[in-house]
Amino acid sequence: MIRPANLIGFAVGGALIAAGFFALARGSLTLAPILLVAGYCVAIPIAIMIGGGWKSDAAETRANSSAG
Repeated sequence: MIRPANLIGFAVGGALIAAGFFALARGSLTLAPILLVAGYCVAIPIAIMIGGGWKSDAAETRANSSAG
């Protein structure tokens, strides 16, 4: 299950990536890489780690299915 905090993190990451590609298309060679790195290497991993990742949800489901 995706939590609202994850969605916000992915939205921020997507916005940074989109802004980075837009800046790259406009010819910016300094702002574009900064935005792309911030999106791919900072915002998206943080969005994954905020909710504890997918592993905790899968382990929870597995524990519930084997109990009964």
